Amino acid sequence: MSFKPNLKSAADIRDPNRRDHITCFPTRYGWLFIIALLGMLMGSINYNNNLGFLFTFLLGSMLLVSLVHSYRNIQGIVIDEIQALPVFETQDAIFELKMHALPRQSLAVRFSLDDSEETVVDTMQGSCARASVFLTALKRGRVSPRELRILSTYPFGLFDFRKSCQFFSDCLVYPKPVPVPNLSMQDLLTAHSEEGVARESVEDFKGLRTYQNGDATQHIFWKAFSRGQGLMVKEFMGSASPNFCFSWEKIKSEDLEKKLSMLCGMVLKAHGMKLTYGIRIPGHLIAPDKGEHHKHACLRALALF
Repeated sequence: MSFKPNLKSAADIRDPNRRDHITCFPTRYGWLFIIALLGMLMGSINYNNNLGFLFTFLLGSMLLVSLVHSYRNIQGIVIDEIQALPVFETQDAIFELKMHALPRQSLAVRFSLDDSEETVVDTMQGSCARASVFLTALKRGRVSPRELRILSTYPFGLFDFRKSCQFFSDCLVYPKPVPVPNLSMQDLLTAHSEEGVARESVEDFKGLRTYQNGDATQHIFWKAFSRGQGLMVKEFMGSASPNFCFSWEKIKSEDLEKKLSMLCGMVLKAHGMKLTYGIRIPGHLIAPDKGEHHKHACLRALALF
């Protein structure tokens, strides 16, 4: 079973009763351009120079035309969907935007969440376009940006248009995992093995498979390795691995966030070793299981604790 990202439809993203707020400010080059035009106008008036008037009004008309084009470039952008995959604490939360521009083409549009780094989309027309915007996840839980800003200085970079949209989506943030590189099968058996788990004895030889991290070294088929066939592991019918339940109470630490980080690291390590594991935290128990979906279920419980 695959893990589904947090997905918001257009109805969830935008409030139909709210009008998007668009603001306009001259850029640094825009102010220089306006000051130069005023200087040219004053010089033309002082010297009564018709050619100066013509050139000043020509450049002024270009300024007004660029103002209209900048506004139309940003006005028709519609966000259809937003999706975000879970990340770990201190990583960048990535929000994938699916959008389109009506009724005309939009060029060189920038997207930003709150005060985060901007993402540029070069071309966008009636068909769907996609963009990834980033926001640093500073703490576990859910990160919810306040607003999405759409910016454009097209076509001449003289005016900076900004369109602010309310943002109705969030990203799940897992605790920052504490690495447990020395975690061994014996450590797990000693500290976190489930009571009452029956271990069946090895019975019949089943076959060979490729070695994976966490496999017992006594089951490695060394003859295949000596023949240059790589590391192979013997599998037996009836063999069963123990179940582990990582318990909150068995972790020796007074710091809540450190406990969650340690549990997060143990879940990732056990998943990498393809073990059957679960977690027990105050008020919540996830029974031992394995697989990608189970890993995300455990990490989600830790993130929202």
